[in-house]
Amino acid sequence: MKVKNKKDYNEPLQEGMVFALEPKKGIENIGMVEIENTFIVTAKGGECITGDNPGLIPVF
Repeated sequence: MKVKNKKDYNEPLQEGMVFALEPKKGIENIGMVEIENTFIVTAKGGECITGDNPGLIPVF
């Protein structure tokens, strides 16, 4: 399901669901900067399954 805005989302997260967060930012004279993390919903909350590197990786 593609969500256009938060008003369109009315289903609660459930254990076992997986989702990605992909915030983006445009930086003048550089271009777009993006970081993506994937999470699985657990009984204890969200668990990042992308890896343990929270930093930025330059791609040229």
